[in-house]
Amino acid sequence: MPTPKTDSLGEITSKLKYIVEDQDMIKNVKIENCIGSVKVPVGLAGPLRIRGSDGTDGIFHAPLATCEGTLVASCARGSKLFSSTGGVQFKLLRDNMTRAPIFCFSCVEDAASFYDSIPQFFPEFRDVAQSTSKYARLVKITPQIVGSTVHVMFEYHCGDAAGQNMVTFATEKVCEHFAASSAAQKLKLQRFFIEGMLATEKSLSWGNILRSRGVAVMAWGKITQQACQDILGCSTWEFYQFLLKSKEAGTRNGQLGYSANQANIVAALFIACGQDAASVAESAWSHLTLEFDRETEELCVSSYFPSLPVGTVGGGTLYDAQREALEILGCTGPGSKGRLAGLIASFALALDVSTIGAVTNNTFAASHFKFGRPAGSAQPKL
Repeated sequence: MPTPKTDSLGEITSKLKYIVEDQDMIKNVKIENCIGSVKVPVGLAGPLRIRGSDGTDGIFHAPLATCEGTLVASCARGSKLFSSTGGVQFKLLRDNMTRAPIFCFSCVEDAASFYDSIPQFFPEFRDVAQSTSKYARLVKITPQIVGSTVHVMFEYHCGDAAGQNMVTFATEKVCEHFAASSAAQKLKLQRFFIEGMLATEKSLSWGNILRSRGVAVMAWGKITQQACQDILGCSTWEFYQFLLKSKEAGTRNGQLGYSANQANIVAALFIACGQDAASVAESAWSHLTLEFDRETEELCVSSYFPSLPVGTVGGGTLYDAQREALEILGCTGPGSKGRLAGLIASFALALDVSTIGAVTNNTFAASHFKFGRPAGSAQPKL
């Protein structure tokens, strides 16, 4: 059979109608074979009153990059609900970025000797790592011995940068420095690999849920009986009962964590604000909890995100539109990384509450027919 003809890059780009090549827009983009850009619709959700442990206190709107109808409207409804009852609060719990190289030895005995020696190397490793950056600070190293290899978890603070590349460069420098040392020769180090998946970048892992890779944040707010009836169209008790029943089903299905659709906000804000979209894989795990006060009939709703690898500086790939999105959120100055993480968690909580409310009052399907379908589509007979 003849070999199929492969179009050249020029032939492919000459046929494009919707992937736009705008030299002013893409001149600073750091990707290979760049042929243009794809526009994603951005809707503005809010306003949402938010207070955070980093001093955040104000009314915020979220620019959501999405193609899904109902998402912006639902997040706005959840924002209205919480704002009517005092808003959402968030607390920053941890902030670290990790890299976990493998050190390889010829036998378990040599690996065990290196494992025992790890604590004495920390000061040297810290100094070498920090020589590569003004902002990367190595704060902890933790070894795991696996056969004749030792996986070492390097944990860093990276300022307002997300730090994935920053910690890679720093850890590589440490490994090279150590491999060339007399200590490595004495311990019979054979070679190293920069990452052995112990850090689990861009994949979901229990280790990152328990330890964190990025910013760990908790967001919470109260829902009164009146606000729940007026805005969500159900009682707080009905809302609470549905959540308990759905958690039982989630357990039966082996669900990791619990949320209705908080990943929607993570993805939409990551894209709008120039974050690494692939990191949604590790960022979207969240744990929604609910407490019902029988006396006041109020609900306290909270959501925990253990690993949000976000940043507000660095990277070098932000479009002007993504910088504007960060400006809308007030996340452009020093110390703004924690605010970005807190706002993501807060708006994700608003969306989840609205979505659960729609399921509870049986308007979930009708809402998607109304907002999620093009004009002229058949309407549901509900």
